[in-house]
Amino acid sequence: MGWLWSSSGSSSDGDKPKTQDTRTAISNLDPSLQDYFKSSTPKDKPTIPAPEPEQLPTPTILSPEENGRPRESVRREYAETPAPHSRSSYGDRYADYWATYKGSEGTKVDSNDMRMRDFVNGWKQMRQNISAAASENCSIEEIELHDCYRNGTWSQRVRMCTEQSQKLSKCLNQQTEFLKALGYLTVPGRDIAVDERIQMHADKLYRQQLALDDATKAALKDGRNIDEAVAKVKAAQALEPSTPDYSKMASTSKKD
Repeated sequence: MGWLWSSSGSSSDGDKPKTQDTRTAISNLDPSLQDYFKSSTPKDKPTIPAPEPEQLPTPTILSPEENGRPRESVRREYAETPAPHSRSSYGDRYADYWATYKGSEGTKVDSNDMRMRDFVNGWKQMRQNISAAASENCSIEEIELHDCYRNGTWSQRVRMCTEQSQKLSKCLNQQTEFLKALGYLTVPGRDIAVDERIQMHADKLYRQQLALDDATKAALKDGRNIDEAVAKVKAAQALEPSTPDYSKMASTSKKD
């Protein structure tokens, strides 16, 4: 259907066709097609109506009379200076509200999360204090371990002072259990001297346990009666004072 349009010529470079004038293309059509084209083409271009501006509602301002209050009372209310009041700068205007107001002074409202956080923090602090007390009671074993690292024999240092390390670990565990069982730091606000006596008593119980263990091992090694050896140690411990003699224990540990 090359007769519907015609080209005025080929492009000079063979790639881009030349543009044709619209009137020249219509004049080259068949007369019957020209009449159809003219009759179907609108004469006037369609126009798009402009959008109508949106109308905003106008605010209505009520006068004091329409609000139910006369204009004179409103002017008088704002012109008067409020009387001094102990709690409010509005004076006695809202005295009925301030009469039931208690305020936040002296009141403390804690949520469940805050209470749980305080409980956990207190529990952690108590564990740290118990561990510190057990470490104080096991100071002799700790000194022996450090002395082994510095001045121990070659075989002891090669084995990383296993014997002294085990003694210190046993002391810390047992002392912690004794402190918990005796109620160390379990009563808030209690006298510090009471907890100190509990700490010393826990150390005494552990030292007595060590003495009984040593007596049992010595009886087994020598072939003696274990009950008699343990009874002798318990009789000697009954005569000891409530406070353990750390100097005596330090001298016996050096002999061993």
